Amino acid sequence: MKNALKNGNYFERIRPFVLPFALLLGFLFHSSCIQLQFLTPWLIFFILFMTLCDLDLKEVRIKPLHIWLVVFQIVAAIAVYVLLLPVNKTLAQGAFMGIFAPVAVSSAVIAVMLGAKLDNMVSFTILSNLTVAVTAPVILSFIGGSDSIPFWDSALMIVGKVAPVIILPLVAAFICQNYFPKTRKAIVRFKTIPFYLWAFALTLVTGQTIDFISRQDRSGIPLLLAMLVVSLGQCVLHFSFGSWLGKKYGDSISGSQSLGQKNFLLAIWISQMFLSPLASVVPASYVLWQNLWNSWQLWQVKKKEQPG
Repeated sequence: MKNALKNGNYFERIRPFVLPFALLLGFLFHSSCIQLQFLTPWLIFFILFMTLCDLDLKEVRIKPLHIWLVVFQIVAAIAVYVLLLPVNKTLAQGAFMGIFAPVAVSSAVIAVMLGAKLDNMVSFTILSNLTVAVTAPVILSFIGGSDSIPFWDSALMIVGKVAPVIILPLVAAFICQNYFPKTRKAIVRFKTIPFYLWAFALTLVTGQTIDFISRQDRSGIPLLLAMLVVSLGQCVLHFSFGSWLGKKYGDSISGSQSLGQKNFLLAIWISQMFLSPLASVVPASYVLWQNLWNSWQLWQVKKKEQPG
């Protein structure tokens, strides 16, 4: 028992350093990360499933805050695509995914550590991911579809690839909670695993992005720099606007984290599957800003908890 407690304390102590370390690993071993990219949809599935098993899906209550957040998620994403399309289509696609991407399911873990209300995070997590699952086939068929593929064929193809990754974990978690409580209890015992799976995924997508960028010729550098700037601007916008909106409903941290913490793994996967592969640089760059900010916030919380 004492050993278990010691191990638990150990993992708590290293948690603030996990995300920066994951970024560093991806940067240093980017060529190896390419060999493991087939794991991406499986990582998405298990992160979603294990996290959702730990959440009480019966407690989901959609509130005005969640509606406004998801409206922003869709409207702002389409608006930025339209605005940047005359400049560069790939940049526009990347900027779209940077906003359209749903909140990370594991965001509730960090958000609650920062003081967010769990019920708000859970409710928006479900709504945000379902919204993307339902609207992505239609929107992506417009902005990334090929003229050689009929619209509905394109939409159905996207449904076939996106829905299993987002919908199946939700359905599986619901079944597990209602019909296999012992299995759910066993899964919940390892509720820290999704965080470390998330860190592993961060290593992979960082490595894949660094490797992809390293193979671009110099003519693409201005576009890559523009994507880096756009992702930074989006990160600032999400956390600040989300905090402002959340404050109006009594939970600024939930608002900030709901908009700010993106499911980068899903965003990069969707970009590479259905848009220009280069467009994935925007959500991949967003990973850097998002996790630097959250790592700093976790560090501040840890400092306040320390005596003296």
